[in-house]
Amino acid sequence: MSKTGCSSHQPAMESTDSRVQVFVSLLPQAYFAEKVGGEHVQVSVLIPPGADPHTYEPTPQQMKDLAKADLYLKVGTIEFEEMWMDRIVDVNPGMLVVDTSQSIDLIDQDPHIWLSPNLARQQAQSIYQALITIDAAHQPDYQRNLQAFQGEMDQLDQYIKEQLKNIKHRELLVFHPAWRYFCADYGLEEIAIEQEGKEPTVQEMVRIINDAREKGIRAVIVSPQHSTHQAEAIAGDIGAEIITLDPLARDYTANLRQAADELARALSRD
Repeated sequence: MSKTGCSSHQPAMESTDSRVQVFVSLLPQAYFAEKVGGEHVQVSVLIPPGADPHTYEPTPQQMKDLAKADLYLKVGTIEFEEMWMDRIVDVNPGMLVVDTSQSIDLIDQDPHIWLSPNLARQQAQSIYQALITIDAAHQPDYQRNLQAFQGEMDQLDQYIKEQLKNIKHRELLVFHPAWRYFCADYGLEEIAIEQEGKEPTVQEMVRIINDAREKGIRAVIVSPQHSTHQAEAIAGDIGAEIITLDPLARDYTANLRQAADELARALSRD
């Protein structure tokens, strides 16, 4: 298991019935950690709802709270972690730090692995291994929880496949390219408006609009964390529907079910 700044981890727990203090970067990770950890974990999220992981800075109180953490679960390559992880470890050198992307083959270092139910299962396995390292006494509970979560992901995967199997269009425009792993799982193609975190120039907008019109794009995906102005302009030009999907919603399973429903409806239009 990958560890950072924790050559000799010393658990902060004083007894086996104390909850493991877990910190995560993103809300979906909290869902995974709570599902696997159950009643034995207390999970705190650094990046709050609506905040942008590319620009968020931890508050002084959050940095103070991190000094009491037993475990930090990294996504892997998100900008927030790349900018802040060294300082986070500095405030708590004894904390176990686990990269939940460690067993996953990333596509072009794209960090949005949690949006694939199949990759979420792998992240959950890393979370399980971390928890039994810190709190071996509750290993049977963690194992049961892990198995239940993996079953939940299997059901979610089947639901999404069923919803998307008969759609007429398989290409979609996205403002911020967060859905690549999801699209790869379900036979969709994500075409990004934003490139390397930058909005397109006028010339790039013209090219995107022409390509989208030629391909018959029916859906333009936006997220609550980013501006929708250019996406709305493109959608208006090509007659596509704007769909708001939140890649950072905390209720992971409900969120991806809703995403599948929205995409199935929009991508089935003539």
